[in-house]
Amino acid sequence: MSPEPIAARRVLVDGVSTLYYEHGAGTPVLLVPGVASSARDWFPVMRELGDTCRVLAPALPGLGGTGPLPGVEPPRVASFLAGFLKALGVDGVTAVGHSYGGLLVAELALSHPELVDRLVLVDASGLGRAAHPAALALGVLPARAADLVSWLTAVPGFEAAMALSSLLLLRQPWRVPPQTWLAQARLSGSRQAVRTSLEVFREGANLTGQRPGILVVDRLADIRVPTLVVWGATDCLFPLWQARSAVRELPNGRLVVLMGAGHVAHLDRHTDFMDAVGPFVRDRLDRVP
Repeated sequence: MSPEPIAARRVLVDGVSTLYYEHGAGTPVLLVPGVASSARDWFPVMRELGDTCRVLAPALPGLGGTGPLPGVEPPRVASFLAGFLKALGVDGVTAVGHSYGGLLVAELALSHPELVDRLVLVDASGLGRAAHPAALALGVLPARAADLVSWLTAVPGFEAAMALSSLLLLRQPWRVPPQTWLAQARLSGSRQAVRTSLEVFREGANLTGQRPGILVVDRLADIRVPTLVVWGATDCLFPLWQARSAVRELPNGRLVVLMGAGHVAHLDRHTDFMDAVGPFVRDRLDRVP
């Protein structure tokens, strides 16, 4: 574990001042958070990987510290991530993404394969139609209703209520560091972040499931790099069978199921998560199954 502090930095990406966190030196690792999540959620992972890796965790456009893009379509945001890496002079990474971030790094591997050496999909969206009914309901929330919800950020206590709603996605919330809860509360108090999060839901889902237009499951055969799929055994947002189906489609894929973990597996079972991801990131390519 690197003793150096995690640094907050900025870089201009296609005209957008982009907040990112950086830690360590060595093999580049890109950590991409999910929707309604803070890049700071990755801090425990960054601290452990920073002894051998240069770990980069950008704040996604419109989701805390980085300005929004004209749209939230996965190919558009994946192109932004490619621009971020190029702005930092990084020409090859292990790309790790959680939930919506998992969909984004899969798109990054498909559209910019020269930038991705290895891939880690953590409880990723885009691997099947099925999703929790609450997420599907948010997908059909009218634009005016979404605007009203974003205005509620000014109501006292809204941030705490939104942060506590994350309990629904966790199975062992007592394991989550207090700093992570504070970062989530700060993000929930941002009108822009709430608006962008709802826009992502509306782009990705309707009452029949995840929209076919965002799915990458039919293109997974084109991802040739070693890919690790990590899933919480009791993920209530996306079912485990989607992970199993995805691994069957990946030419060089492997599945790790974390028992006792929900949708946010890297927070629920941090030690087990690092036992799986740490060696995958650090070991030589020719040793990855």
